[in-house]
Amino acid sequence: MKVGDLVVDPLGETAIILSEPHLSEDCMPDGEGYPDETYYVVDVWLTQFGCKESWITDDFEVFSEAR
Repeated sequence: MKVGDLVVDPLGETAIILSEPHLSEDCMPDGEGYPDETYYVVDVWLTQFGCKESWITDDFEVFSEAR
């Protein structure tokens, strides 16, 4: 997955990836899930709602890759 890819979540919402995957703040020291959880997030642009969100990388699949 890379910036510009079109992704879809299990509910059918589509988004465009805006950032490279990075470790969630919850998984870092002083985070809610530290040290038991490790997961990565990306910033996405929701195509239907026109807003920015952060999605967990395990919760969606790449629908169409950017060139």
